Amino acid sequence: MSETNLDWADLKLFLAVARGRGLAGGATISGLSPPSLGRHMTRLERTIGEVLFLRKPRGYELTEAGQELLAETEATEMSILAIERRISRRSAALPVNISAGTWMTHFLTQHIAEVAQPDIRLAFCPDETVKNIGRREATIALRNVQPDEPAAFARKTTRVAFAPYATEAGENSGNWIASTLRTPSANWVQAHQTDNISVRVSHPRTLLDLAIQGAGQVVLPCFIGDSEPGLIRMGDIIPALTHDQWLVVHGEDREFSAVRTTIDALVGVIRKNRALFEGRLSA
Repeated sequence: MSETNLDWADLKLFLAVARGRGLAGGATISGLSPPSLGRHMTRLERTIGEVLFLRKPRGYELTEAGQELLAETEATEMSILAIERRISRRSAALPVNISAGTWMTHFLTQHIAEVAQPDIRLAFCPDETVKNIGRREATIALRNVQPDEPAAFARKTTRVAFAPYATEAGENSGNWIASTLRTPSANWVQAHQTDNISVRVSHPRTLLDLAIQGAGQVVLPCFIGDSEPGLIRMGDIIPALTHDQWLVVHGEDREFSAVRTTIDALVGVIRKNRALFEGRLSA
């Protein structure tokens, strides 16, 4: 074996490639690109002085040395996870981080009395990007697509509908306000109302603020638009934007009481308002 020290980060990536049966599968698990994973695997093989994989057109196959390293690394991983679990239990006072988009975070803060639970600290992390649950970038995430991360546990909460909204006066209802983000609703406005866009914004909340001021029409999730007294629907629900919402958590984190309790509270308040999310409460 080479005198170069082994890097545990490379061993974790080795696990990802072995379990994913190749660079593509390993990339899905680890979040790294296949070329980057390939470089890490080459470096690992040079470090230990043995070929770990047979590179085949449809994936990687472990050599005998690779199978031995897999067994040893999995045993090490189990020991490390046991240590992490003990530390996590001692760190029960740490906040439960909830990752969701702007609109979902807005809804949850409006229902904080139902979401917050005694002796549990919460941290809201509004972001339109998807947090990696496997790497613990968030404790709980609310997403509009079902996750494919092996470590993630997903629970469907409701359907979410979208519609166009404007003020009742409607003096500027022919104008449209568009977001520059690459979200499905922003893409829909760009595709269907390009010639009518009068204002563009970089943050979703600004859409709502401008619509309330009568600046034009916006596309909003119905649980936001139908809850705002100053807005009315300007058209039907947009079927292309209707989607399932998923609550996602790392499978191991479900063991912790604070996480389980918070999940139950989130699912409870969402399902209690299911008609609002599905667009069935419009005046």
